[in-house]
Amino acid sequence: MPSALPIIDRPVRIAVVGLGQIAELCLPPYTARDDVHLVGLCDLDEERLTRWKQVFPSAATTTDLDTLLELDADVVDVLVPTPFHGDVVVRVLDAGFHVQVQKPLARSLDEADRMLAAARRNDAVLRVLEDYIFYPPLVRLRDVVQSREIGDAVGIHMKIVATGRGGWDVPMSSYQWQFEQARDGRGMLTFDHGWHQLAIAHWLFGPVRRVFGWVRETQIAADIAPEIVLDAPATFVWEHENGVRAELEVVLAPEMYFRSDYYSGDERVEVTGTRGFVRCNRISAFGIREPSVVVYRDGEMRAYHALDDDPPAAFRASAAHGVDHFRGVNPGRPVLDGETAREVLATLIAGLESSRLGRPVDLA
Repeated sequence: MPSALPIIDRPVRIAVVGLGQIAELCLPPYTARDDVHLVGLCDLDEERLTRWKQVFPSAATTTDLDTLLELDADVVDVLVPTPFHGDVVVRVLDAGFHVQVQKPLARSLDEADRMLAAARRNDAVLRVLEDYIFYPPLVRLRDVVQSREIGDAVGIHMKIVATGRGGWDVPMSSYQWQFEQARDGRGMLTFDHGWHQLAIAHWLFGPVRRVFGWVRETQIAADIAPEIVLDAPATFVWEHENGVRAELEVVLAPEMYFRSDYYSGDERVEVTGTRGFVRCNRISAFGIREPSVVVYRDGEMRAYHALDDDPPAAFRASAAHGVDHFRGVNPGRPVLDGETAREVLATLIAGLESSRLGRPVDLA
């Protein structure tokens, strides 16, 4: 059985499986916490294990998941590529651990349901690691919406511009699994990245009633790398059960440069209310140095210049939320638990199915 919660008399013991690119953002927050003990690291790549062993010298390292699951841990962070989420998460849950899994939850609802069933039969926590809903400017945007400073929310528009220049140097091998799963209609922009935006929408306005999607595939280097297919441009339009209408626009701009220390791209989120609007001007990249959040109401614009808008701030807040949940500081269901994450996945898959069918899809 998983560790009894809350854990109050000792640090939360965490093991990690999967040390790819996203670990560079997920793991550093643990170094600053004395209420966390990172007990184990698992990856098939020995170089990655060596690199992270230097950061967490007391952690055991292994290339074998079964060996990792023999450790005395409370929680396992699953950071493996999405195609492996189902099998790995179920194994970890059945071995008696709570789980935090990197977004997206799964590639299919059947796979998600297997994970949820494993969490239920083991009385374990299943939480999805979604950093965007902890990004300080988006948290401020939500505060503005919930305070009704802009009146009643009536619509939300979100934009992703996938740029080809700027950002950190990600090895092509880190993207290979995404190119492979794109063949199954699970591409890296609308599916993998668009998950963030749909998670934001659910976090703001709850479940979705109906969605319409239009997705086109683009080969950006057909002459030298025909296997690289991106699921963009794309547009999703949907209606929440509370009546709020929403739109997500995904476009490609391969020659555009966006300054970023991490992933590059132009991302914006704007909520319109009956009296004004609130807009988050960036998430992953710096882009134009506008204030991270602006609020318009009654003919006046107010700007937030001092919010922590560096992407790692979101990962620190997400990690803190998880640890605090296991320690009983924030009891109840964690933000984006498995059930809620399934709703996000259902909306995303419905949008893809709508594009295939050429008509709106209703969610039960």
